[in-house]
Amino acid sequence: MEIERHEKCNVVVLSPKGNLVYDGAIKLECMLKVLCEDACAIILNFRDVKYISANALGSIAYYVGCFREKQKGFKLVQANKNIKKLMDITGLLRIVEVFEDE
Repeated sequence: MEIERHEKCNVVVLSPKGNLVYDGAIKLECMLKVLCEDACAIILNFRDVKYISANALGSIAYYVGCFREKQKGFKLVQANKNIKKLMDITGLLRIVEVFEDE
């Protein structure tokens, strides 16, 4: 699992490539932990993610709260319909905004 990182207008964009499971979920969690302290806002671009594990969903839910407490933005873009369905079932769609593009 590779997670590409770049900045766009003072926003950090993370673009995971592949399935967000096991080591990929841990890598994403570590990156979110650092960014919660350092970044102004974050966008997770799921264009190249086909599947996401429960651990990764839990990490996203936790760090959405962390970013909100610090009044920082946290958005998701280009999530496929299966990921959106999982996010809806778990209630994550109620706490994080999902957009079609960056």
